[in-house]
Amino acid sequence: MGMDHDKHKVSIVIAHYNARNYIRKALESLVRQTMSQDDFEVIIVDDKSTEPLDIIQGYECKIKHLRIIVEEQNHGYPSIPRNHGIAKAHGTFIMLMDQDDNLADDTLLTFYEFAGNDSDVIIGKYAEGKMYNGTQVPFRSGTNIKDANIITDHILSTLAPHKMYRREMLNQYDIRFPDSSYIRVEEDQVFNMKVYSVSRKISILADKDYYYWNQRRDFGNLGKSLSYTYNELWKYLNILSEVFNIVEASPNWSLLQQSKLKAMYIGRLFNSSYTNVIEIIELQKNEQERDLN
Repeated sequence: MGMDHDKHKVSIVIAHYNARNYIRKALESLVRQTMSQDDFEVIIVDDKSTEPLDIIQGYECKIKHLRIIVEEQNHGYPSIPRNHGIAKAHGTFIMLMDQDDNLADDTLLTFYEFAGNDSDVIIGKYAEGKMYNGTQVPFRSGTNIKDANIITDHILSTLAPHKMYRREMLNQYDIRFPDSSYIRVEEDQVFNMKVYSVSRKISILADKDYYYWNQRRDFGNLGKSLSYTYNELWKYLNILSEVFNIVEASPNWSLLQQSKLKAMYIGRLFNSSYTNVIEIIELQKNEQERDLN
């Protein structure tokens, strides 16, 4: 990577929009980290909030390396703010967090030490809070896995972005969140499939809860803009063809693994919203019939 030296062990990147009181919990959990404050930085990328940033600014004296970057325009979507945060990071690893979530006190140190020199992504167990709708399958065994198997360890069932990634890998393979004009939904699935496809080792920490998902119902304005709806078939087809391209380009996966992963991904994409797909096709048929009459 040449001149781009790591200044910190971890860079925490948080996309933010009008979270005011909600972000306190996230920042408090970063104040409490057992990792030394010298060893990590916190980059908050604000998606041009309409409310003041005073609560975040109040943490500049509590978190040693805290940076606030304000977007020039509102995107209504976390992808671009996250990408800007990743580009500005100086850590060996990047930890992506959402503005209303929080971490167990030893998360950064535990993840960093477990990763060593060869894990490129660390997946820590998610706590099952009220608003949690993710999977627990990869964590059921309760055992930590240093070199997880993409198929048998159920890695594909966890495609949320709340993980720790080696920054050198993200930059080497140019892994960023896709632009919303092309991938309108499930942008984090495309990001994580790309990560999984090039990672030397994927590690799972399942011995306890590390990441607390506290999403409030209205999401602020991140990732819930009007274009973010599952209302047209092309949105599925774009994501499917993108994921297939990623799977086929992987330097790590055999042809057999590639076919299994494609089948698993189709099942995943359409199971989570299968009824939607049928509804969309029905809608389109009705519209076509109306046009013919």
